[in-house]
Amino acid sequence: MMKRPHNMLLCALIVSALFTCSLLGCGGCSGNHQAARQAHSSSVEDTVKVEPSSDQELRGIPLRPTENALTPEALNTFAYLVFTQSIHQEDEQGLLACIPLLLKAHMPANIWLEGAVWLFGHKSSHAELFVKEALSAWPEDTSLNLLYAEILTDRDMPELGIRRMREYLTRHPNVIEARLELALLLIKNRQFPEAEGIFNGLKGKERTPLVEYYHAKALIGMDKRDEAVTYLQRAIKDMPDFVDALTELAFIYERQADFKAALPIYEQLLNLNFSPQDILLRLISASLRLGQPERALKYQRQGPPTPAFTLAAAGMFMESRHFLQAESLLKKLLEKSAPPIEAYLMLAELTYEQRRDLDMALAWLDKIPSGQASTHEILERAQLLARDGKDAQALDVVRKAEGNFPDAPELVEAEIRILARLQQKSQALETAQKAANHWKNNTDMLFLLGSLQDETGDKKAAFKTMELVLTIHPDNYQALNYIGYTLAEEDRDLDRAVTLLIKADKLAPNQAYIVDSLAWAYYKSGKLDSAIKEIRRAVKLDEECDPSIWEHYGDIAARMNLTEEARRAYNKALEGKPDNAEALRQRLSGL
Repeated sequence: MMKRPHNMLLCALIVSALFTCSLLGCGGCSGNHQAARQAHSSSVEDTVKVEPSSDQELRGIPLRPTENALTPEALNTFAYLVFTQSIHQEDEQGLLACIPLLLKAHMPANIWLEGAVWLFGHKSSHAELFVKEALSAWPEDTSLNLLYAEILTDRDMPELGIRRMREYLTRHPNVIEARLELALLLIKNRQFPEAEGIFNGLKGKERTPLVEYYHAKALIGMDKRDEAVTYLQRAIKDMPDFVDALTELAFIYERQADFKAALPIYEQLLNLNFSPQDILLRLISASLRLGQPERALKYQRQGPPTPAFTLAAAGMFMESRHFLQAESLLKKLLEKSAPPIEAYLMLAELTYEQRRDLDMALAWLDKIPSGQASTHEILERAQLLARDGKDAQALDVVRKAEGNFPDAPELVEAEIRILARLQQKSQALETAQKAANHWKNNTDMLFLLGSLQDETGDKKAAFKTMELVLTIHPDNYQALNYIGYTLAEEDRDLDRAVTLLIKADKLAPNQAYIVDSLAWAYYKSGKLDSAIKEIRRAVKLDEECDPSIWEHYGDIAARMNLTEEARRAYNKALEGKPDNAEALRQRLSGL
């Protein structure tokens, strides 16, 4: 959803450079394009020679003696015409072929820059070569050096781009554009502290809205979001329609569960017509978090009348337990021709959640038109039966369906979960191992296998399985959380634990159990300020926190001599009647 603002500084510089040159257009050269191409393929010397005329007079008018080569002025004009024709006709090969001509004509740096930008914008693999040739003629040109660093980074060579800027700054330490480019490249390469140091050195008029924004990005990368807020607010104050800064600020407030602060920013983004569907859904979510269902409905009505948008909104109302509004939205979908099956599934779920009436909930599934049976309907039916305590019936439903859908691993997953719930752990583990061998790259199945291995006490095998999950799918936030928390619990490789959990938190923001894991990893790493900040955030994200989260809160607060916070946290943990209640009472009495 975010645009790519990181090229704004470079593009602004490039545009200003390009408009400094106003040479001839190419209106009269289109007919000579093929001849020019042929000339390029030989040599520059052949290109610029002029054949002498056999006639020394034209209608009685004496002619000036012919010359064997173009004058420097004519050569410049000819080179520019060939160059411009290649650009206008989008002729990449023609542009590359005129490189020797541009070098011989000593074309200005901004002409080279225009060609390089064109190649870079067209994702040409020759952009780097073109800029290198340009730099051979203009080695100290700022814009060309900036673009070269950008190209190197775009080609997954950020270290070379950073080195290029460092070398340039040793020769030109006061060029602000180069300092900013280095900072942006450092952010891209996740070298946030050094980038932040560069931004700290910028003062007064140098602190443009873009500088404020990227200073905030560096701080966010360093997990200093509270400090980043100040810089984002400054950027927005100077540029009220700075969409990227507004979005980043709203995300921070949402991450901090400060939905009251996030709401007006999302309103502003909506007025700017920035990704309206996504922003409306965020407004609905924020309103519901604030206990304002009518306001949420107002935003829902502003959205498109599509099934996808309506289902997403209805799901949010269900999650916040505003069942009447969710039911109304879903029933309206059923009035349409060919209503989505998801509406029936959600109504079944909603009915059971609201009324605990299994028969009424299953009746919604029975209304699904014949011929549209799917694994989704089977899984929902099995889930409702299991939630009502009818695990054996749920298992029977799933096993019967497996014959009709032999290539549906989700049905086997359901079978494994039901077996585990029936305390048939060995059979569940055996089924999971067979399924993982059959669907080798199915990370959901692998994660389920790892979870069962953990539950049955084989921690070593579980850890190995979770590592395999990350090998296949590096962004699996559940596996990231498992490995990160396990490393923290075992007091090993704590830097990696923190890194993995920060990534998990970004991939699945505002999940209390992930934030708790991150807080615990910080605690084990001795980073107590970060630990207490994250554990405070964790308990705000879930009204019914697991006792273990409150226990972690108590341990972190006690280590920091925050006695009252520790006492409150341990008491909250005891309210959940954990298995280690006696140990918690002893810790509480020791405060």
